Amino acid sequence: MNSVWALLASIALIRTTLSNYLPEKLRLYISAQFEEWTRRFNTDETMVFKDYQSSKMNQLFQAANLYPGESLPTISIPRVTVEKTENVRNLTFSMEKNTEMIDVYENIPMKWKYFSEYSQGMSKHEIRWYELSFHKEYKSLVTKCYLPYILERANKIKERNRVVQLHTAAHDFWTPKPVIIQHPMTFETLAMDGNLKKELVEDLDRFMNSKEYYQQIGKVWKRGYLLYGPPGTGKSSLIAAMANHLNFDIYNLNLSAVSSDFVLQNLLLSTANRSILVIEDIDCSIKFQNRESGIEQPIKYQQQNKVTLSGLLNFFDGILSCCGEGKILVATTNYKDRIDPALLRAGRMDMHIYLTYCTFSAFKQLALRYLEISDHSLFHHIQKLLPKVKVSPAEVAGELMKTRDPKASIEGLIKHLEEKLIADGNSEVSPKHHSSLSQTSNCQVHESSISLPLACNGASMDNVKSSGPKPDVSVKSKLTADGEGDNNFEKTDLVRDRSSGHNILQVIEDMEKELLSYKEAIMALQKKLCRTLNKLAEIKATI
Repeated sequence: MNSVWALLASIALIRTTLSNYLPEKLRLYISAQFEEWTRRFNTDETMVFKDYQSSKMNQLFQAANLYPGESLPTISIPRVTVEKTENVRNLTFSMEKNTEMIDVYENIPMKWKYFSEYSQGMSKHEIRWYELSFHKEYKSLVTKCYLPYILERANKIKERNRVVQLHTAAHDFWTPKPVIIQHPMTFETLAMDGNLKKELVEDLDRFMNSKEYYQQIGKVWKRGYLLYGPPGTGKSSLIAAMANHLNFDIYNLNLSAVSSDFVLQNLLLSTANRSILVIEDIDCSIKFQNRESGIEQPIKYQQQNKVTLSGLLNFFDGILSCCGEGKILVATTNYKDRIDPALLRAGRMDMHIYLTYCTFSAFKQLALRYLEISDHSLFHHIQKLLPKVKVSPAEVAGELMKTRDPKASIEGLIKHLEEKLIADGNSEVSPKHHSSLSQTSNCQVHESSISLPLACNGASMDNVKSSGPKPDVSVKSKLTADGEGDNNFEKTDLVRDRSSGHNILQVIEDMEKELLSYKEAIMALQKKLCRTLNKLAEIKATI
């Protein structure tokens, strides 16, 4: 014991002597050589990850903050920090200050330590860092494999834990506080044609797993989708399902609120990676001329346009679209033919998805979700009615939600569909549209069965008079149809104005043409009424 104390005293004396009598440069040299000598006997190597590097957040520190926390719930460690904020889905675990844990990678132990202290001086701030220690023979494995693995795992943890948020543009910038989207729609609950849904999900998954492939072929890792079809067919619900499936934020852009092409480019640059940029009703939000339609755009729209077609094309696939990765662009419209074909080509809109009215396949998905049934004896009635009625999936879902009893719910839906069928069959017919309604029918239509009121643009023939002398001319007409009542037409003093040369025969010819148009329109209406009655008889026979 005395020899140990003597050795320590000798070391202290030597250290004091070196500090007092040796020059500083010589002391530093001796110290460096001593550390080099002791390092030969040390088998471990340590890497330090500070929170900030050159005033910017260190990505390796962020990754180290997330990665060890995934294993902490299963490791015996004295102290663990647990957090839960509104911007993350799950609980997050992290190491407490001055604690350590062991991670095993490729059967090699990796020791993690977390440190934290406050800086000295007037403005005190917290300094945080992680230390990673491992056997020095595995240094190459750590730098080439382990650290990239940590970065990749941390990104997946961050994507899995974050909640989907909605960003909107205001005053040429994205709003600083996005809204958390809590839309429950998923592809499992989305009422959509089964084959089309499967094709879309496979396309999304294939895109997400093709980052290296896109780099290999020299293409920007992005994808464009066009959703088109009648209103109310589920375009917005499909976007929500895509966002929940990918766990991507949504950036909703109204082109009419963008002041210039320059602002449009800045908005694109400020969207986050792995996000969905949505332009709803692209044909309505700004008046772009379809250059292949042959219709010149009105001057007032040309003056109102703040974003040009060229600016939008560059926005879709110009050089600025190369900034960022994993971005998805979704445009919606009710009228695909109103969009310039240049916006629709591959590379801008890679996949065109037509969303139609509710099909029988979509109805079966709704029935399974809302009524928890996959088949019913009344399903064949729905299958016959849906092709004849234009009804959206949302409207069908609304009818199924009225009661939880399957039989009563389906009967209510059948009644609703039949009422819509009758309403569509009894729509008003305009004379100028009579040609579109004149179709063959099983009903026999006889001209003699139609009673026609006689009129001329709602104006009295008494107005057709001359201020000059009147010859003794009077016209009386009487029309009778099927012996039912008399449609009396008595007009007097129909004369020729000799001074102006106005011929009464021209007036009568114009009247006859208008009456014939009304006659044809009423005949077409009667045919359509007969077809409706036949359809109702068929429906009644099947019940």
